Amino acid sequence: MEEVKKSVVIDIDLPPLEVSLKQKLQSTHKWKSFEPFILPRLPYIIRETNRELYEPRVVSIGPYHHGKESLLAMEAHKPRCLIDFLERNNNVGLEVYVKEIRALEARARKCYSESINMNEDEFAEMLLLDGCFMLESFFKIRAREPHLLLDVGWGPKTIISDMLLFENQIPFFVIEKLYSIVTSYEGDRETLLNLLHPSSILPDLPARGKIYHLLHLYYQWFIPGRISRSKSDRSSISISSSSRSRSRSSTFSSESSQSNHNLLAWLKSRTKSTSSKPYKIPMRSIPCATELHEAGITFKRKINHTDVFDITFENGVMEIPTLLIDSVRRVFYMNLAAFERSSSSMENDLMSYAALMDSLINSNKDVMLLQRCEIINNMLLNEEELAVFFNQLGEWSMLDSDKHYFAELFRDVQKYCDSRWHKYRAKLMHDYFNNPWSVLSVFAAILLLILAGLQAVYQMYPVVHPS
Repeated sequence: MEEVKKSVVIDIDLPPLEVSLKQKLQSTHKWKSFEPFILPRLPYIIRETNRELYEPRVVSIGPYHHGKESLLAMEAHKPRCLIDFLERNNNVGLEVYVKEIRALEARARKCYSESINMNEDEFAEMLLLDGCFMLESFFKIRAREPHLLLDVGWGPKTIISDMLLFENQIPFFVIEKLYSIVTSYEGDRETLLNLLHPSSILPDLPARGKIYHLLHLYYQWFIPGRISRSKSDRSSISISSSSRSRSRSSTFSSESSQSNHNLLAWLKSRTKSTSSKPYKIPMRSIPCATELHEAGITFKRKINHTDVFDITFENGVMEIPTLLIDSVRRVFYMNLAAFERSSSSMENDLMSYAALMDSLINSNKDVMLLQRCEIINNMLLNEEELAVFFNQLGEWSMLDSDKHYFAELFRDVQKYCDSRWHKYRAKLMHDYFNNPWSVLSVFAAILLLILAGLQAVYQMYPVVHPS
């Protein structure tokens, strides 16, 4: 790794603070010495309050949870998996794998945001054992080979779930290297990707571009990338404006290494360009599902849809594809959200969906309404647990309207609810039709009013028309 200042010279006559800072700079590495992608850890407060969502239950992959006492039982099985893995190609000896992983050790270490307390041999051994364990597990699952671990009822789901945790990853180039060796360099990426999803969970989308780790691969499979597609569509319509935007970005990157004068000039130009932007109606949150239902909005299950994010609102009808949530998918979606929010190269597709569902679901009443409409297939313990899940998922979704895929849908729903008739209808439904007894009371009052009117007519009739 490159050091921040190779030419730093420590003067013994300097005060202690300057000496300690210069020593710290000498031992610190520049950002450019890291890989383009980073495998960070979650903030402590998030991880500690939801440990069951982010920490592995049976197997550690990578350095962050390596050596934990609760996971040591599985460490004894990893060498056994390595033996099975080596037997898949008897023409390649263990020394070949070790040599190739040693060559990747320094590069893989740069992918982690925290310093790894392992020497080169220990880190290389961990990468080899964990990578072979992952591939061998998928080989056995795909081929339905008998195995003591995977034949247990909880085995495949729990192990795969642990492999898809945000803090339980190794770089994908390590997995690719091991796969290419075991297939005698005949296996390509397509065959590897066919291997890496269990048959019980079929991906909705093809993987695209560079893959950082296994969770990133699943993100590409399950998250549709609608924001990036809509951006590319807009850029194709207005090429000139997007090219100007790109030139402004490149101007910053080139000027950032110049003097402070140029940086200030760039900031001033950005201020002027921002102030000249047309005013946009701010996006507000929308009411929950039960309140929207009271205001006259109908929820329908969308049958013909491209993916689970294909949500539309038109003429007071919101159509949403069915979403299945069970204990495995609950953990999976939370870790996808953690990955999306932790990577600057990702768009905010999942966060947009989370913000919408978090707005719609505030309590178990909202869950029950969406279940009746067949929009949610809840396999958790109860409606309350599902409501908590969507609220937890929504905690990641701090978005402005420019980065929100459903911003236009939010505005349409707000406009619908802000109309006077729909406000009166919502108040009437909330005050007088919120439960069966209120409905009976209203009908009883109407019936009494009709009877009183009829009685008055019968009493007045002899007076108006005397016999």
